[in-house]
Amino acid sequence: MNPSRKLHLFEITWPIFVENLLMVLMGLFGLWLTSRISTGAVAAYGLVNQIMGALQIVFRVVSIGTSVVVTQHHGAGDEAGARRIARAGVAASGWVGLMTMALMVLGSVWILLAMHMPRELMAVGGPYNQIVGVALLFDSVSMTMIAGLRAYTFTRESMRIVLLMNLAQVLLSVPLMLGVGAWDGWGLNGLGLAMILSRILAIGLAWQTWREKLGIHIRLPDWLRVERKPLAAILHIGLPGAGEKMSFRVSFIISIAMVASMGQAALATHAYVFQAVQLVTLFTNSVGFGTEIVVGHHVGAGQLRRTNRVLWLAMAWGMAVMVTGAVTSYFLTPMVVAHATQDAQILAMVGVIVLIELVLEPGRALNTIITSGLRATGDARFPVKVSVVSVFVFGVGLGWFLGIHIGWGLAGIWIGYAADECCRGLCMAARWACHGWVPYARRTRRRILTHMQTKPEL
Repeated sequence: MNPSRKLHLFEITWPIFVENLLMVLMGLFGLWLTSRISTGAVAAYGLVNQIMGALQIVFRVVSIGTSVVVTQHHGAGDEAGARRIARAGVAASGWVGLMTMALMVLGSVWILLAMHMPRELMAVGGPYNQIVGVALLFDSVSMTMIAGLRAYTFTRESMRIVLLMNLAQVLLSVPLMLGVGAWDGWGLNGLGLAMILSRILAIGLAWQTWREKLGIHIRLPDWLRVERKPLAAILHIGLPGAGEKMSFRVSFIISIAMVASMGQAALATHAYVFQAVQLVTLFTNSVGFGTEIVVGHHVGAGQLRRTNRVLWLAMAWGMAVMVTGAVTSYFLTPMVVAHATQDAQILAMVGVIVLIELVLEPGRALNTIITSGLRATGDARFPVKVSVVSVFVFGVGLGWFLGIHIGWGLAGIWIGYAADECCRGLCMAARWACHGWVPYARRTRRRILTHMQTKPEL
């Protein structure tokens, strides 16, 4: 039976939702731990995490490309090609991780200064930034290996790996960060060390699962050698896919720098609200991942009508839950933040931001889910073109005009975020509704069939 016929969006999505929930809870857990140290630690944690998030986009060049191309080959029944793509993705992720680690470790001070980190926080943020750089090496590899499991529809197995990884980080973070007995701990540095160890564990578990479930044995030469043709297929999807995310992340970092220039209170507020918002976006991000997997399999199998139905079903789910989540967040987020800080200025800013979120989140649902569908069909460049224009016109330009020039502060920055998400979401919806993705899906199907006929070993 064709693998794509066995796929159901809900069965694919719910383990991804749990997996994403665990990752967001870890962010909130880290934020709570740092709040026990000082407001300055919270600000440093939030800023370094934004840098880490930006560099993880580089990893997504490999993980996104590997995941989508594997789903397409697997959906078409080309198991040899899927395995070869998976091996190439792991090797590429290792080299990318090494380069990222070098950048973070050697250029730590320059990066933090460029991000306008207050000088009084450099002593805390600098070492933590370097340790996070080492963690990113292992994060790169584990991210691609987990994405490979999802692409083969082993989403429950990937969920278990993420669960154990996060459990290890929790158990290690508390003593390493806050200390035990008379030992005061290593603060943020302890949190970074726990991250390194938990990612190493994830790689070991993923490696074992690849052997048992996928029949893929990764040996030393596989870690070192990147084959040209599989890498080209990965980059064909991964570069535009990551480019869309990179344009958003670059604009986001610019906006973070603008927030940092507003002072420690604004930076801490951004860290609090950003972590809380992740809970709202969990479902949409999970549906986006699930949509990408199911659409990729259907495209590989040549089932375009089913592809269209899956996308609109995913969109209905995402929009309904996103609106509900945004309304819930409007009431709950200020109360949650009030438990972490009593700073009146921070609490006032939070109250304004959650109101803007009521407009932002439906736009994000459109953008996230439909972009995932477009990428899985092979129509990966259109989202990049729209994103580059929108994020810098609205996310940066409008945010600067309202937040800095006019003086609306953090609220102005957030209005820029909302305008950007809504603009991109409407453009993606129009692209899909007009069937602009269909020629790309047909081209993808022809490419896979050609490879299966002419190069059965691929």
